[in-house]
Amino acid sequence: MNKIERVTRALKGEEVDRPPFSFWYHFGLQHMPGRTYAQAQIDFYRAFDVDFIKVMNDYPYPLPRGLDALDTEEDWRRVQPLSGSDECWRQQLEALSIVDREIGKEVLFIETIFSSWTTARRLTRTGNLDEARRRHPEALLGAMDAIATSLAAYAVEAAGRGAAGVFLSLGAATDDVMTPQEYDVWGRPFDLKVLEAVSRSPFNVLHIHGKRIHFDSLLDFPVQALNWSHFTSAPSLKAARARTDKALLGGINETTIDYRSPSEVEMQVAEALAAVGRRGIMVTPGCTVPADTPVRSLGAIKRGLDSAGKNRRT
Repeated sequence: MNKIERVTRALKGEEVDRPPFSFWYHFGLQHMPGRTYAQAQIDFYRAFDVDFIKVMNDYPYPLPRGLDALDTEEDWRRVQPLSGSDECWRQQLEALSIVDREIGKEVLFIETIFSSWTTARRLTRTGNLDEARRRHPEALLGAMDAIATSLAAYAVEAAGRGAAGVFLSLGAATDDVMTPQEYDVWGRPFDLKVLEAVSRSPFNVLHIHGKRIHFDSLLDFPVQALNWSHFTSAPSLKAARARTDKALLGGINETTIDYRSPSEVEMQVAEALAAVGRRGIMVTPGCTVPADTPVRSLGAIKRGLDSAGKNRRT
């Protein structure tokens, strides 16, 4: 079974020769041209032989001309929608095109998109939206809608460059940021706008970032797979399997993998499969792994899956 078949069948909850796996980390190349990033991603894929690629996206979202941060109500009102081919996306889109041309026929890749909330927060001087939400909510909502429109247009463009879907990282669907009811105002409409733009893509993933996440209220989102840090936030993989038939991405504790032995990582793989079985699961971290994680520990993920496959056949 090749990588594309393995992932496609896992997304549908069908029988696979072994569950797919992948992991990801930040390359720190956002100051470099897209072709440099693409080559790093291709080299990463060939080194670790992952079953799908989550392409990182670290190039910054642009501020309105003349601003170095968004502070005032007028600043937020200056945020306008961007086209999917805007200059700000050029390097990332070039990287996607190169990845697709070089390895797109052998492996699926999905593009990382950060939610409108996360994107807006990164445009502030303090990294906090609480004051803007309190002092000028209408201006902030308008800016977030403009950002969501931009991200939706970009998602369509990414799909046109070969991406099989998007990995939408939510930054506000957690009680540490807001209640589920508040998320219905400040998150859901904008996150759905992005996902609905690529609803025909076969491999859309919802990453629910943070602790105390709003898991159950997000199960109706139009995605094929869910990812969250289940070692640090409920529900567990087993509990999630009882609540949804969407594919689950997890099994590896990204908060400890940089100091766990290879045998301990292999044990995490075995425990994940014991909890949820072999269908509808892709073995991944719950979030980004540290970039300095030992290669031997990362390589243990595939070895654990290979061992599980051999044990099943004997």
